[in-house]
Amino acid sequence: MEEIKRISSSPFGYSEEDMAQAFQRLLLSENGLPSVGVFDAIYREITCQQGRPDFIALRYRSTKGEGEHMNVRGLVAPAILQRLKPAAPRTIDYLVSTLEFGRESIRRTLRQLIERGYVEQLESGAYRLANVNQIHTPEIWTFELKLSNPKKAVFQAQQSRAYAERAIIVVPPGQEENYERFRETMQRWHIGLARFDPLTGIFRFVRKGKRSRALSPTQQIYTLSQIARRHERE
Repeated sequence: MEEIKRISSSPFGYSEEDMAQAFQRLLLSENGLPSVGVFDAIYREITCQQGRPDFIALRYRSTKGEGEHMNVRGLVAPAILQRLKPAAPRTIDYLVSTLEFGRESIRRTLRQLIERGYVEQLESGAYRLANVNQIHTPEIWTFELKLSNPKKAVFQAQQSRAYAERAIIVVPPGQEENYERFRETMQRWHIGLARFDPLTGIFRFVRKGKRSRALSPTQQIYTLSQIARRHERE
């Protein structure tokens, strides 16, 4: 872990930006986040319909096997799979109008999904899910880093639950006790809490929180499209 110089203006000896940079190095490390592992993609400060979390991390998860990962790369595939249903075929025009991705990107990804057995194309030309039990879906994690102001941190994490399956607040050692008065709210919203020391690189969950469906599929699609735009620029 790269050493962080202490600064006199902060009672912690480091700034929130120092903490964010150290946390990013941890997320990008070979072993990833302790007790979680490596994410498929990590982004800083993506502007969403509600808020802008410090970090958004993306994993492709299988509804059939907990450890399986999708073998179709990119952000278009999980967005398509969220829109398709086994009993409600969708046309290419519908997907283009609702997903905010280009027609050729959607068409190319559909071919890959058909080849791998995730999607079927009917004689009419419409598309549907082939087998919902084998579908891989995106799992969005958000991380809010806060040196202080727990009330604001909880509010921001609540906002991110609109589009994220996991929302984690990350605080310096010793600050976790300030969140005890928000315990009931955090449990109700399935918000996790972790402590992270940017000086040592040590990370530990206080309460991991429970994985829960994002509250707004529309906002999740919007967030994925924002991630796609960032990905294209990079």
